[in-house]
Amino acid sequence: MSKKIKNPLAQALGLVLQNTRDTMGGISSSEVASQLGLAASHYRMIEAGSAILQPSRAVRVVQTFETIEFIPLCQILVAIQILDAAKRSVSDMRTTTELLIEANPNLSGILKKFDPLWDVIKNEQPADVAEKIMAEGIPQQLTEFLTTEPISLTAEQFGSFMTPTYTQPISGQLYDKIGNILQGLAPFYLDTVLQLIDNLKNITPRVTAEELARWESLHKNRISHTIGIVRKPEIILDVDTFDYTFLWQQNFRKMLIIHLDPAEDTTESVHQKITHHLRRKFETERIKYERKIYTFDETIKEKLIIIYGGEKYDTIERLLTHRELPMNNLWAYVMTTGYAVLFIDNASVDSAPSDIYGSSLAYEETCEKLVSIKELCDDIGFGFDKA
Repeated sequence: MSKKIKNPLAQALGLVLQNTRDTMGGISSSEVASQLGLAASHYRMIEAGSAILQPSRAVRVVQTFETIEFIPLCQILVAIQILDAAKRSVSDMRTTTELLIEANPNLSGILKKFDPLWDVIKNEQPADVAEKIMAEGIPQQLTEFLTTEPISLTAEQFGSFMTPTYTQPISGQLYDKIGNILQGLAPFYLDTVLQLIDNLKNITPRVTAEELARWESLHKNRISHTIGIVRKPEIILDVDTFDYTFLWQQNFRKMLIIHLDPAEDTTESVHQKITHHLRRKFETERIKYERKIYTFDETIKEKLIIIYGGEKYDTIERLLTHRELPMNNLWAYVMTTGYAVLFIDNASVDSAPSDIYGSSLAYEETCEKLVSIKELCDDIGFGFDKA
């Protein structure tokens, strides 16, 4: 009797779905199955790599797992189907994998990781293959692939467009890029697009704390750096309202917070206070945060940086000024694509929710403040090239 072969890419996807489900607060497999329109037993087989997820379920998958992107998911589901048709032998699967890499180089980073697996698949049991898949770090790489929004511009095109190193706020480069984007647009829509852009120029995008929290949640897995410039450090000590789970996202690299005023309580550093508060929160809700607890000390040490910026008082005051009004907090979110989104607000520890207002900065002011932020970071020894 011939040995039954599992599709290794389907096994890897099953592990990713299981891990993602755990990060969603331990949502049950039965609940996910219901949202996908599948029988619970069938979905459990998908997580185990014993059944494949059909591309027809892709829309429901991205609705259920909000961090998974539609286009990379479809690429993986089609690749799984193609590999599944070659399960007659390990040799056929290996050859098919090589053909997939040629056909879609975007998958090469993941599929090349299967090279050490073929002998294991041929000689060992599916459980041994699953262990090897995890040992090779394939679920982590597949997670990064599935949760990264596809880039519509080339690296050269977006390299200087609203990145932390961009030094020319408005230039011919920007207009060239807009022109490149519009090239694929039917002229029938051109007047509508131009009118929309023209109308948006005079609208200030006011953002409440709740709206910013929703934006953060929707884009959490697309952010590589968060830089906060805050007047008082006490604003970031409330771990129930300030979201530090960014630190455990696959694509996230660094959170840097610079505070202008010294802490009122000097018995511990601000970093130590945040660490203690956050650890207590995770341990209180251990079931929800159990996976984060395992890597807590390592993640906090590697990704969270808190710096007192009192020596740069004038620079920080300018950064916290918006339309000649002093504000309390400036947040810069650097996306995995290189774009940056800035918010500025007046929130303080004692302010009522109804009194808080903020704004997402326009392109020109964004670029101006990014230049100042980069200079400030360089002055305090935090270079983006080292982050």
